[in-house]
Amino acid sequence: MKKVLLFHAGQVQHYRIGVYNYLHAFLKKSGFELIIVSEGNQPGCSQEIKFPEIIRKFSFSSLNKVIKNHRPWAVILFINHRQSYFFPFLLYLRASGNKVITWTHGINLQDKASLTSRLAHHLEHTLCNRIILYSDSLKKYLLRSHCQKAYVANNTLNLLDFEPQKVDRQATLSRYNIKRQKNIVYSGRLTRRKRIQDLLSAFELIKDENVGLILLGPDDDKMLNKQFFQHPRIYYLGPVYGIGALEIIASSDICCIPGAVGLAIVDAMYCNLPLVTENVPHGPEFMYFKDGLTGYMVPEGDIASLAERLQLLLNNDELRLKMGEKAREEIMANGNIKRLARGFLECLESLEEGKLRRSSV
Repeated sequence: MKKVLLFHAGQVQHYRIGVYNYLHAFLKKSGFELIIVSEGNQPGCSQEIKFPEIIRKFSFSSLNKVIKNHRPWAVILFINHRQSYFFPFLLYLRASGNKVITWTHGINLQDKASLTSRLAHHLEHTLCNRIILYSDSLKKYLLRSHCQKAYVANNTLNLLDFEPQKVDRQATLSRYNIKRQKNIVYSGRLTRRKRIQDLLSAFELIKDENVGLILLGPDDDKMLNKQFFQHPRIYYLGPVYGIGALEIIASSDICCIPGAVGLAIVDAMYCNLPLVTENVPHGPEFMYFKDGLTGYMVPEGDIASLAERLQLLLNNDELRLKMGEKAREEIMANGNIKRLARGFLECLESLEEGKLRRSSV
């Protein structure tokens, strides 16, 4: 077994635990032992941890000790280069002869114009032996000389054990005292970047008393005031993770995330829900969205159009179900966890062979 240490800065998020469980088992079949090094696991996750882990407070000295004690065959860095220890640790790894892979967007997607950030990313890519990207579209941000060592692992979630068609919709809605016949669901952190205010404003234009709005996730930016907590058709359920969140999503009818769509799109589309969003910068996971096929995209800040598209899907059952089926098909084809794992394996195998080759993912 070739020992591979994946350094995950901070706590491992609940949704990453399932990914690492699958990735560990998948790579083991090909002779790679994946060990996750992190600062612990996010509380509130009910999933069993099936991967070996090393928990440390991250610093330059503590990470060096992990390398010296475990002597890995290769290292994968899932660390933001703005961490003060990142470049010293990366330089130490290369100076000590370690094979290094960075798992990255390839650029700061929220600040693409920053020259300082771009230069830091280019330096990171130069120092690493290989690059794993979240999506193929991110290659455009790499220097041409770096593209030949870039591999793609479509960023996604491990949902293989969840079957949305088996969810008891009525029982799930009743559990949370949701009394509306049709529901729009939002999943993720409630932040300004997600344009939650646009969703709340659009929902105010939907007067149908049979339509509810379900909000899942922590209210990080304090977007919800007393008025919305008292709204009879808005259901704020707070942070709900794992199977609980998936059951709520599968019991809803439409997903709406106006801004900065990320991994929540995978949950929604896997559960046969079309997505309604705005034409604003999104995460690489937005590659799964197909306007007019798996949902609708409206102009930035166009509240009336956002409400109109939501109302159209709520009123037209045939259209909504057809888009939901296409959404599910897209995730099963391109957002399957097996596809992510193959990207990692191809990258590791290229290191094993000692030569560069382009990923077929």
